[in-house]
Order: sequence, then C-alpha cells, then structure tokens
Amino acid sequence: MNKEAAETLAIRAIAHIVGDDELLQGLVAQTGMGLDDLRAGIGSNEVQAGALEFLLSHEPFLMRFVDDSDYAPEDPARAHIILSGGPIWQD
Repeated sequence: MNKEAAETLAIRAIAHIVGDDELLQGLVAQTGMGLDDLRAGIGSNEVQAGALEFLLSHEPFLMRFVDDSDYAPEDPARAHIILSGGPIWQD
C-alpha cells in the first residue's frame, strides 16, 4: 500500500463514518472531531489517521467498514501506519 492508497482508504472510511449515525457519534465522543472538523480536514493526514484510529479502536466498527468496502481487515491498520509516518508496504 502506498501513501495515495492509504489516503483513499482513509477518505472512504471518513465517508463511511459520516454515513452512519452511531459511528459519527462515537467518533465525536472519542476524538472530539465533529462533522465540520472532518470536512475541513479530510485532506489532512492527521484527520485521516484519527478516523482510522477510531475504527481500529473497536473491532465491530472496523469490521462494519471492511464488510461495506473491498478492503481486507488489515488494510485500515496499514493505512493508519502510513498516514502516521510509518513504512510503506509494497504489495
């Protein structure tokens, strides 16, 4: 996974969170980021990583995203590492 793929996954994750009231309320409660913060920071790796960290913090939330997308369960964790400045995987 490269940085562009990680950013795409994160943006899809943010859209998934915003489209689910339970997830959006959980994100606000856990991170303090609201809908306006997500809109303003959607291009920011910090906001993208924060959204992924939220999904990764609760396996049912993560699996809900994975089940609704074409991503493997480990892909959000890989994307989070890349967006946080970690290594880039060569698939």
